[in-house]
Amino acid sequence: MQKNSSSFEQGNIIVANILYSQQVGFKRRPVLVISNSNYNKHSEDLIVLSVSSTSAKAKYDVKLTNKDLGRGELKVESKILVDFPTTIEKKLITKNIGKISSQKLKEVKQKIKELYEL
Repeated sequence: MQKNSSSFEQGNIIVANILYSQQVGFKRRPVLVISNSNYNKHSEDLIVLSVSSTSAKAKYDVKLTNKDLGRGELKVESKILVDFPTTIEKKLITKNIGKISSQKLKEVKQKIKELYEL
């Protein structure tokens, strides 16, 4: 994947090496880019939300299926973990999976507003 600053847009689903919550070790996993294009263009980092295929459901999860993608394909039905943001360096990205639809991005943003009471 080309890793220049124009390659990363809000709503992209990418695969990256993400630090475990215990801050020890990495796991390669899909994530949703949530930082805006201006931030992505000028920063060496991206702000992302984890994407998981586990069946446990939390209040701030957003369901994600292939129907929710404007382009690309998921291997399995998943969910976006809105309450699990992280910042990653662009160099940790290994693959671009696709991009969610504008409607699904609006749903994610609404959950973020609810979570942070914005």
